[in-house]
Amino acid sequence: MRFNPVKTAIADTGILKSEFSSSRQIGSVRLGDTCLFFKSGFKQYYIPYSDIKSCFRRIMGVPMKMCCGKGELQIENLVIGDDEKELAVIQLPGAKAGRAVIEELKERIPDADFSVRKSAAPAEPEAKTDAAPEAADE
Repeated sequence: MRFNPVKTAIADTGILKSEFSSSRQIGSVRLGDTCLFFKSGFKQYYIPYSDIKSCFRRIMGVPMKMCCGKGELQIENLVIGDDEKELAVIQLPGAKAGRAVIEELKERIPDADFSVRKSAAPAEPEAKTDAAPEAADE
């Protein structure tokens, strides 16, 4: 099996294979001793816990039409990030799996931030004025 790094590569694939086989699986995520593994498409990816600086659940609502009316399907995602950006968005099978993964990661990465980052407020556009600039006093 070939493992693809998300950010930092580990040179020894033997260590990755042994850790992958002994890891705990929750949905499409596997929690090893030093790395988090996940599958996307036909590829297997890994992220060392040292690269993870933030982690949180993102629940996306998808509107649905059903025979008896309208509803909303909630899709549970695990978002992994570093200091600058989101590294991975991993779909999980449900809320129970999302809570279990977050609890496991809190034990394995106690110094990571497990809250959603609030993005900076957008800068307000400068007001345009039609008046001429004031002349300096002489």
